[in-house]
Amino acid sequence: MNAWKEYFIRKDRIDFAFAVKLIAIIVFSLSFVYVNAGFSSSLHLQPNSSIEMQAEDCLNESRQILLELQSEGFSVQRVNDSLKQLESLFNAQKTIKEKKEKHDFSVVFPYCEEIKEIREKAFISKDELEGLKRFYAEFLEGTGINTSSVDKIINEIEAEIKNERYEKVPDLTDEAYNEILNLRSSQTAFKLFYEATSNSIEKFLYKNWKFFSGFIFMAVLLFLIYHSALRKMILMRKLERLELRKKTLKNLIMKTQKDYFTYGKISEGTFNIRTKKLAELIRDIDRQIPLLKEEMMKLDRKRKR
Repeated sequence: MNAWKEYFIRKDRIDFAFAVKLIAIIVFSLSFVYVNAGFSSSLHLQPNSSIEMQAEDCLNESRQILLELQSEGFSVQRVNDSLKQLESLFNAQKTIKEKKEKHDFSVVFPYCEEIKEIREKAFISKDELEGLKRFYAEFLEGTGINTSSVDKIINEIEAEIKNERYEKVPDLTDEAYNEILNLRSSQTAFKLFYEATSNSIEKFLYKNWKFFSGFIFMAVLLFLIYHSALRKMILMRKLERLELRKKTLKNLIMKTQKDYFTYGKISEGTFNIRTKKLAELIRDIDRQIPLLKEEMMKLDRKRKR
């Protein structure tokens, strides 16, 4: 009787231990599945969460760009329109996310890039105009030359900047530089001619008709013989214009550095954009100068032959 009683007690213990082990295995398995599911879920959500943060950062940066352009006196209608579209898209994606539907915050990024590009072009256009005005003051002010043609181009540039059409500014700036040099050259030629003809034109021509006849003949002859030299003069003029523009751009870089490091007038972002773009313009000039010099050397070799 005692043997049977001992047998049932031992059997109950074994069954209880087995049940405890079985429950432990089930709990462990469920925990593992839950942890894996949570980990997979976090991996799945992380990219979307990261893109949303990037989108929010770019939205805030675009708002700062708008304020920066306003503080610098630029028109901001174009940026404001892009910013409204950006905000509308961002808010729409947040609404879709809250409804637990498929969303994509990356759709706002093109608008952020567009706003950055507008800021970049705005500051470059402003610097280009400032450099042009300095060049204008150095070569035309106080000379008595009729500068209405240059003034018209400068007014056009100011209007394009005001209307946020920054893409048109570079071509107009080049046109203004060429017009300034043309006026300066014309004024110099006129001055020399006027000094040589202090008497009336009729008397001057009457007294020097032989000289002029010979001069015209020689000029035609020399042109036929030395047309390459004339071509070289044209190249030298282009080279001179590029050197003067390079000097102006370097002065703008120095001014920008003083405004940032010495006076603190501009932000770091503005400083980086200006110096980067001005340096690119200088590098572009540096690429053109060797080509002109090489062409001049070819003309020299041709003349020697």
